[in-house]
Formats: sequence, structure tokens, C-alpha cells
Amino acid sequence: MRIATWNVNSLKARQERVEEWVGYARPDVLCLQETKLADDAFPALAFSGLGYESVAHGEGRWNGVAILSRVGITDVVDGFAGAAPGSDAEARLLTATCGGVRVA
Repeated sequence: MRIATWNVNSLKARQERVEEWVGYARPDVLCLQETKLADDAFPALAFSGLGYESVAHGEGRWNGVAILSRVGITDVVDGFAGAAPGSDAEARLLTATCGGVRVA
């Protein structure tokens, strides 16, 4: 399994570049940091068109993380396990199981 991580420092500014790289490199899982997008602004449809499921955890102007996967996504947790719900207001951590492997 190929797992990649990328601090995109604004997915909105680099979406075309990310899509191009994903289409070329075809990682099984891609973890993105500093998406700087609210959950409802995450371009899930664009990544779906490339064959990826996605989950995102963002608050808008700052931070934000996402996971893209070609091998499924289950057991998604935003924030730290065991922390109070909603305590990760800064949207800095997202974990999930992808193809049997836990990623963050």
C-alpha cells in the first residue's frame, strides 16, 4: 500500500496541482494538512472523479485536514481519541482506517 502525506497550505489554491499529482502518482491513501477549507467546501466530488473516497475536517480559514483513499475509509475520528466531542475546534487531526491500516 502506498500512503502519502502533503501539507498543501490551502487546497483551494493548489487543488489543480493536487489533482494532477494524484492522477499521476495514484497513492492508495493521501493525507492532506492545512487544507484551510470548511467541511462543506471540501472538493469531495472532484476527488471522487479520480477514484477516491474522502473525509475532511476543517473550520475554514485556518488548519484543516483530509484523507483520500482508493481502498475504503472506515472508523473515522476527528480530533484526539477520547477527547470531548467538538474539542478539536482547530481541525488539526483526522484518523481513519483505510484498507486495514490506521492513518492520521
